[in-house]
Amino acid sequence: MNVILYLILLYACLYILFQLILIFRISFYYKPVSFPADSYKPLVSILIAARNEEKNILNCLLAIDRLNYPKGCMEVWIGDDQSTDHTNTLVADYIKDKSYFQLIAIEKQMGNAKGKANVLAHLARRATGEFLFITDADIEVPVYWIEALLGGFEKQTGIVSGSTLVKGNTITARIQRTDWVYAFGMVHVVSEMNMPVTAVGNNMAIRRTCYESTGGYEQMPFSVTEDLELFKNSLQKGWSFRNLLDEASTAVSAPLSSLRELLDQRKRWTTGAFRLPMLLILFLAMQAMYFPVLIVACFNLPLIWVLMFWLTIFNLQSGFIDSVARKLRINSLRNNLLLFEMNRYVFPVLLFIYRTLPLGVKWKGRTYKGKEIQP
Repeated sequence: MNVILYLILLYACLYILFQLILIFRISFYYKPVSFPADSYKPLVSILIAARNEEKNILNCLLAIDRLNYPKGCMEVWIGDDQSTDHTNTLVADYIKDKSYFQLIAIEKQMGNAKGKANVLAHLARRATGEFLFITDADIEVPVYWIEALLGGFEKQTGIVSGSTLVKGNTITARIQRTDWVYAFGMVHVVSEMNMPVTAVGNNMAIRRTCYESTGGYEQMPFSVTEDLELFKNSLQKGWSFRNLLDEASTAVSAPLSSLRELLDQRKRWTTGAFRLPMLLILFLAMQAMYFPVLIVACFNLPLIWVLMFWLTIFNLQSGFIDSVARKLRINSLRNNLLLFEMNRYVFPVLLFIYRTLPLGVKWKGRTYKGKEIQP
């Protein structure tokens, strides 16, 4: 056997092992979070950064208005980040008769913070809640969102995040939906093994004392993955975390409609990838290498071996996605699996090429380059 053959076989064994671990953990170590006692109703502050979100902002606010949590125990702070569309007008008109909503125009930079982090820094300093709930203007939170995330907090828990699904029936929306189900399932499994991954910035809550212990976004080095930066800083201060995976804590996101938007999003996400736990970095690298390894294997192994490996991975991956879907109480995603599989072959190559281009990171109409991208 040559060296290439040994490497392919090692890769196959490791990749199958990782997939088996995911299925085993989601099947036998899943722990749903219980709601807190009905009498426990702390004041919570919901923070929303909005920039040019006229297509989505009303759906976001309608979902918040439908929350089961008592209106007297919550406040909603919306920061308009210099929008050039009708976002400000739409929000102002919607909240004019809702006293627990507040709209703030964000004009100045606070400390090191920029973009979304700057908006959240301003809103957090105005908020008075014991817990800060953070979501995005293109997100619709579930009706029991507050209770679900509060249920994840224990005495030393500083930050809790839920999962997010992509809505829509277009081909790109179906691929994104399946991709996110797989990703959030993996994040939950890894975090329940006490390996910190991240908190998801469109669906998270942080204890005020935890946020203040970090100094806030204005004191942190700026990062385009502001949620990961906040998460890392909270861990450094000794706080624990939870990543939830259940129906009550799962929000819904509008899909990205173009390949360029999707590439920009994933390029931003991957800037923080090397700050993840080494085991997860290894698994993500193996995922990215999957299609190239298959091609190389076709020229070095009997095709029946390659087919058996492909079928094994496809079925293990499908089983994991089905298990996660059941935990989230959503319909089976099996009709999306072939689309998702084809996307795994093409998209990593496109993203690799896109990352090599000197375009910086585009985010909410702004471009960040060099040291602005990641501290």
